[in-house]
Amino acid sequence: MVLVDIYADEGITGTVIEKRDEFKRLIKDCKNKKIDRVLVKSVTRFARNSLECIETVRALKSYGTSIFFENDNIDTERMNSEMILYIKSAFAQNESMSASKRMQTSYRMRMADGTFNTTNAPYGYRLISGKLIVVESEAENVREIFNLYLSGMGANKIFYTMLSRGIKDLSTNQIRYILSNEKYMGDSIFQKYYTPMVLPLRTKENRGELPKYHYEATHEPIVSKELFDRVQEIIKQKATRTEKVNKNEFYSGKIRCRHCGWVYKKITRNSGRYWVCSKKSLRNAECHSSSYSDAELDNAFVIMINTLKANSKVLVDETLSQLIALKTKINKGNNAITEIDIEVASLGEQKNMYTELYTSKIIPDIIYFEKVDRLERQIAELRSRRLKLLNEDEEESCIEKLRELQRVLSCIDGLRGMDEDLFSQIVKTIYIEENGSITFKLKCELEFHIRRQKQWLTGRSVLAMA
Repeated sequence: MVLVDIYADEGITGTVIEKRDEFKRLIKDCKNKKIDRVLVKSVTRFARNSLECIETVRALKSYGTSIFFENDNIDTERMNSEMILYIKSAFAQNESMSASKRMQTSYRMRMADGTFNTTNAPYGYRLISGKLIVVESEAENVREIFNLYLSGMGANKIFYTMLSRGIKDLSTNQIRYILSNEKYMGDSIFQKYYTPMVLPLRTKENRGELPKYHYEATHEPIVSKELFDRVQEIIKQKATRTEKVNKNEFYSGKIRCRHCGWVYKKITRNSGRYWVCSKKSLRNAECHSSSYSDAELDNAFVIMINTLKANSKVLVDETLSQLIALKTKINKGNNAITEIDIEVASLGEQKNMYTELYTSKIIPDIIYFEKVDRLERQIAELRSRRLKLLNEDEEESCIEKLRELQRVLSCIDGLRGMDEDLFSQIVKTIYIEENGSITFKLKCELEFHIRRQKQWLTGRSVLAMA
């Protein structure tokens, strides 16, 4: 054998593949046919998530790569059943989950009795011997951030103000975090986040699922409690106002600028309220996209729907018929796909037969699991081959969404005003083009353009279907 490389993830959890860069590199090299055989110390070193372990073994097998687990004496090249491998990986998973649970229990006990030491130091502090020590040069910036916020500045304006003063190690998100972090008034709240014991293990915000522990005067404060509380009141007031605005702003988050890709936001001008590209509010940022009022957007949607309804036979029905005919033609002309479909159906019948024999207690457990396991692996491989031959999912999804649009249009007799439910049902995104026209991108991936022309004498906008 010739050594290709050594792949090792140092100190990384084995329960989630996404965090294991070396493991993903190994899979990629196997897929690119660089590796024929993988040598692993044990199943516990390969993966601690039984499902991902089996799926990875199957994937590598489809690439022509075998795996030998040295301590467990399991060779996937000669293995005729995945049962032993599944049991081993399940034990590894259980061991990992138990270790995680023990650590969490330890943390919670220390949080409850007040002996827990934080493991991270926020901006303005340094963690020395388990204690938070104030860094005065950074603490001055923290105090300035709180004062600027009280003066009426938002996080974005504070960021640019600090940047103009030469402070480049802070982002807008960091500033928001500083303004809401109780550690700056000398207190500590533990268990603001937690990790549910469900794979994959991911940290979630604690919204009452577990108790939180609030301890006062755990370290030296940077700002006074009174100042911190006043800032929290303003944050809550702004959040309440934003929530009320968002509830009333139907188009919020649905409009994008085609030129720069930024989301549109609503602003108030002397002549009224308009949707404009968010990038325009940033310093030194240029975007010449047009602004639109709610009435103009509503009007554009009504024009689009009515035009689409009037021409649905050409625009929707014929497109759907052509897609279905094309897919049928491809399927009929592809003998490989037909053969796979027949083989999958045959294997499914065999699986049902073994299940009936097992439930009738005609065959023992070991034979049943071995036979069914082999059949399931064969079916999975065939389905994988079929998806490579024909990108079935995308075609089926597109056809189904077109059918849904067809059903929706058949129920409309003509739209006279804005229908928010109908909009949410069929529209994916609104794009404002560089020339000022509006593009409605539907959930079936069709796009329809509405041209905008200004009549300068009347000052009105004229919208027309393109």
